[in-house]
Amino acid sequence: MTRLVLTLLLFTACGAKATGAKPASSGGPVVLAKRVALSWGFEVHGELSEVFLATTDETGKQVSHPLGRYKGTCTVITPAAEMRAMTGVACRTGPTGTELHAVVEHGEDIVILKLGIDEGVKQDPMAREEVTRVKVPLGTKIESGS
Repeated sequence: MTRLVLTLLLFTACGAKATGAKPASSGGPVVLAKRVALSWGFEVHGELSEVFLATTDETGKQVSHPLGRYKGTCTVITPAAEMRAMTGVACRTGPTGTELHAVVEHGEDIVILKLGIDEGVKQDPMAREEVTRVKVPLGTKIESGS
């Protein structure tokens, strides 16, 4: 009889964790983000463009992450395959400029990396510098919405 009670207690406890439900005293079930879409936003200030990364979850909640001001006109790009980035932005003034890449790391970090670009020069993924990180819940599907 003791084994049956322990088995039922373990089964019940594991089942509650798997569904993500909070205890009844906390006010209801937890809403877990299952999807996050990435998109880019720009504000032009003279010859500089302020760049934002927007994350939108499956409920429609959007959070804007400022990434700084970059010289030139910014447009959304598809980064070179060797960059292993989901999406990116190129801010150019003629043949030079800056690229920002959104890279997913370990399924829970969206890492924004910047890279100086010069037309005719092969880009090196190792030359990128980290700008910021955006945490998402582990297991969330991250997709490019732009």
